[in-house]
Amino acid sequence: MEPVMLPVSVMEHVYRGGRSIAALRGGPARPTRSPEEWLGSVTTRFGRATDGLSRLPDGGLLRDAVGENPRAWLGAEHVGNWGDSPNLLVKLLDAGERLPIHLHPDRSFAHRHLSCCHGKTEAWVVLDAAPGTTTHLGFKEPVTADELTDLVSRQDTEGLLSRMHEVPLHTGDAVLIPSGLPHALGQGAFVAEVQEPTDFSIMLNWAGLPLDGEVEGHLGLGFPLALEAVTRTALTTDEIEDLFVRGALLAEASNTPLPLLPLGAAPFFRADLLTPPREDPTGAAIPADFAVLLVLEGRGHLRSTPTTPSGPPTRRTVARGDAFVLPHYSGPHALRGDVRALLFRPPHAP
Repeated sequence: MEPVMLPVSVMEHVYRGGRSIAALRGGPARPTRSPEEWLGSVTTRFGRATDGLSRLPDGGLLRDAVGENPRAWLGAEHVGNWGDSPNLLVKLLDAGERLPIHLHPDRSFAHRHLSCCHGKTEAWVVLDAAPGTTTHLGFKEPVTADELTDLVSRQDTEGLLSRMHEVPLHTGDAVLIPSGLPHALGQGAFVAEVQEPTDFSIMLNWAGLPLDGEVEGHLGLGFPLALEAVTRTALTTDEIEDLFVRGALLAEASNTPLPLLPLGAAPFFRADLLTPPREDPTGAAIPADFAVLLVLEGRGHLRSTPTTPSGPPTRRTVARGDAFVLPHYSGPHALRGDVRALLFRPPHAP
């Protein structure tokens, strides 16, 4: 088991974007609506057979490889708690236009109505934000069920946006998006997103997008039921700001992973910054775990000490734009050099 470099695999979607992903990850020219790349994914797009699944360098699916040897990929403790699911999904999102207003159901709703143990709490690490970029999050005042149904049925986009908090986004911020919370990532944001491993989205607006929201916007449940997943209560300005860690990516160098997200993310996933001290040969330590590693800047190397006695240490050169899946049995690792990276992992075992 060794760290596996992920081929570039960008996905077309209903909104515009993709230039920032191309600038970071490289690859061929793409259509104007190619704003997402799913990294280390064993999750499919809702209603699709294979769309969204990550491929390995040999063309095989990561999902199949993990399923064939889950203990090697995920570790015995992880498998004992969660089976052969990595319990994690990582994406790159490049908002060439404001995303539609939408939300994701929580675990309870998903269990009752979608036969799934996962909802879709997510978080963003803002890799870049153009001046003036904002996001809309949650309602400023309570919205009744009838009022929300009316706004959605009339596709009153401005009416929805005017009832939501509009919050500035800056490069380096980290933002937690709890399940149920209506939100819309603003034009000019380039984020790394970490989330529960589902593709459950309930759409509140879709005007102007190549999307039949009346058919595709409610997860096949119908809007009367789907809208029950919406958090319609008001959030205060302080409650919204508690979802942010401002300037999380601006931390100093460290020998250990630096947590990026608010504490509320802990039951769902982990996201850390790796910034090894330049003059320290030990580098930044990465414990043995299933993880997705995304190199943001610089160049260095990743050294691993496998957990199996027969496995020799490995040393991989890494550079800006590289993305890896780290199998549990390939670690622990140390990241060394003049390099900055993001590390995404499942939550701690319960």
